[in-house]
Amino acid sequence: MVGVRQALLLTAAERYVVISVNFLMIAVLARLLTPEEFGFSVIGAATVALAECLRDFGVSGYIVQQRHLTRHGTQTAFCVMLLLSILVAAAVWFAAGPMASFYNKDGLRFYLEVTALSLLAGPFSGPPLALMRRDMDFAKVAMVNVASGVVTAAVTVGLAILGATYMSFAWGACAGALAAAILAVALRGELWIFRPSLADWRDTLSFGAYASATGFLSKIYEFVPSLLLGRILDFTAVGLYSRAALVCQLPDKCLLTGLLPIALPAMAAEVRAGRSLKPVYLHGITYITAVQWPALIVLAFLAQPIVLLLLGEQWGAITPLVRIMALGLLLSFPTVLAYPLLVAAGGVRDTMLGSLIVLVLGGSLMTAAAFFGLFAMAFGWVAAVALQAGVSLYFLRRHIVFNAGELAGALRKSAIVAAASSAVPALAVALNGFDFHLPIPVAIAVGAGAVLVWAISLKWTDHPLHAEAALLLLAIRRAAASARGMAARWSMRRRLRARGAD
Repeated sequence: MVGVRQALLLTAAERYVVISVNFLMIAVLARLLTPEEFGFSVIGAATVALAECLRDFGVSGYIVQQRHLTRHGTQTAFCVMLLLSILVAAAVWFAAGPMASFYNKDGLRFYLEVTALSLLAGPFSGPPLALMRRDMDFAKVAMVNVASGVVTAAVTVGLAILGATYMSFAWGACAGALAAAILAVALRGELWIFRPSLADWRDTLSFGAYASATGFLSKIYEFVPSLLLGRILDFTAVGLYSRAALVCQLPDKCLLTGLLPIALPAMAAEVRAGRSLKPVYLHGITYITAVQWPALIVLAFLAQPIVLLLLGEQWGAITPLVRIMALGLLLSFPTVLAYPLLVAAGGVRDTMLGSLIVLVLGGSLMTAAAFFGLFAMAFGWVAAVALQAGVSLYFLRRHIVFNAGELAGALRKSAIVAAASSAVPALAVALNGFDFHLPIPVAIAVGAGAVLVWAISLKWTDHPLHAEAALLLLAIRRAAASARGMAARWSMRRRLRARGAD
């Protein structure tokens, strides 16, 4: 657990830096670009994300979860990823023209051609990063991700200021991917990884077929609303919807950001040690809902000032969408740890089946809703979230047996904490004449009050997260003390060298 807490601390710090950089980038770009120009980037990003799933082919997950990883296995994983990257990048390049014609947007062709180039850097960053995660070496992973995020943001914003409009996203993605590849190779320093080999191709392809299919289906499901709206309505609707989804993802990105990257390595380590994953999952959703539920409810109350602060006045139309989608995400808690747990438990095939079911049924719901506009799409998306939660629970219980009472017990204290935290914004809205349009300074004060009540309610309910937070704070203090000690020793060595020179 000590190793997991240290990894959590490092990953959380890394993700907060990356998220801060990304949201600063989005806040600037939201004031430079129109919703239609954002629509270009969303459709392009959806296409490339689907290609990325095929390019990776589950190689990263294979390296992390493999019980007895050999050099030949790592080299085979690189070789498979390299060959697929070349094929997928070529496919995206040649599909750029038909995609532009499908959406009747000529500029989309060049966007896709440029972003296809970013796929070629993946084989040189993916395997080294996966090895770092397997070894729980999250300090180096953090360095790579932060550097890549900063380069992406700097190039994107710089080009947007110079007038590159939506193409700034494409060039930024290429620059970030190249930076990640160069730094990952330099930090890992094991060039034998990139020696081509197909010695373990059966194991790699067996795992990768299910893992890549799962990722591909999940990405299709994730981008179904944007792809549908771009065809049925227009790119302005895509831009509005995507920004609403971005705001709704704030709680998960800001509060759960350090958990997911270490979930699979930590669960795989539990399996290798012969321990049950049931306590891990139930404790995990207890921690997750303690931060996710209160944050989503507060977001629903404060949607208008949050949108105004983050994106500016031209995005005010997405406020009702944010409220609908934020409340819908309250149902998503079973899915957060579903993929890493199923993969660690050997159920990678179930992840593919679950993704297929959700895509077919959930995609059908959202397709029908898209014809009735943005608000109908938001409600269709909420129904799909509920469906995904049910499917996740079904497949999870095939590998870890728990009943409804145990699940309710894991959620009980989090529900109390969420109810107590939401009382603050509810009272503020009531005092404002039940008007959700609060001034930004008032909204900031309300948010701070909700955080204070949240912390008090964690202690009052004796929530497990309270004790875990205390341990994390202790780890932070120890890390700070260690850093001060290193600085003192470095300073002492400098003084000694200076005296020797004299």
